[in-house]
Amino acid sequence: MSRPCRTRILSLVCFIALFVHIPPADARHLKVYSPYELEGGELEVAYWLDAFLNTPLPTSGPFPRQHLLRHSAELAYGITDRLYGAVYFDFEQPTREGASQFTFVQYRFEAIYRLLDQHQYWPAIGLYAEYILPRRQYEHRDEIEFKLLLQSRIRDVLIRLNPVLEREFNDASRVQFGYESGLYWLVRPTIRLGIEGFGNFGPIGSFPTTNFQSHSWGPAVKVKLGKIGWDLGMQFGWTDRSDYAVFKSILDYEF
Repeated sequence: MSRPCRTRILSLVCFIALFVHIPPADARHLKVYSPYELEGGELEVAYWLDAFLNTPLPTSGPFPRQHLLRHSAELAYGITDRLYGAVYFDFEQPTREGASQFTFVQYRFEAIYRLLDQHQYWPAIGLYAEYILPRRQYEHRDEIEFKLLLQSRIRDVLIRLNPVLEREFNDASRVQFGYESGLYWLVRPTIRLGIEGFGNFGPIGSFPTTNFQSHSWGPAVKVKLGKIGWDLGMQFGWTDRSDYAVFKSILDYEF
């Protein structure tokens, strides 16, 4: 094994070990990340939308969750071919009972570093870190989230898995463990069909029973038209702590 490869694997081990010593967060958007996001020098702008069509959960922060619309504006840049950074501006818009209030709620800062490229049956591996800085008028606790980004492609089949560790900074918070996963069929270079799943098992060391965890699955499609990409999907929850039906849309443009 080459020295650069050993160095990257050692970095990965240290990164995971860090999580063990870090003592809930609500996933902001429904995306299964890839270790390959932007190449060096590329710039991306995107508009993200989540629509909570039906949910048993009463609130999202200070707003009612039923029929809530979440909007995000993204600006991302490929610093190198392996390192990517992005900033998000998040808004929430409750629409229940005819009320509509478009409110800025937080910033998010995101970075992805690709440790290893795919080699035969070994997946590509990346590290993801995100820091969430809420608007103090609505929330006083910052959040941090880490993901291990795994991706493997076999002919026209693409598999992604993102184990997730997240923590909210308050005295009672604990590290929570979740996942984001996707199985895709690359119909054409410009069309991708798939099934995606998102979930949160709860605090590490004291997972609640399955019905008190959050898990959802659903179809997704992504189309590419030149420099424009559009990622659409639905998620259907199957526990009492899951949103029953959520629509997602991510519209991006690469420069």
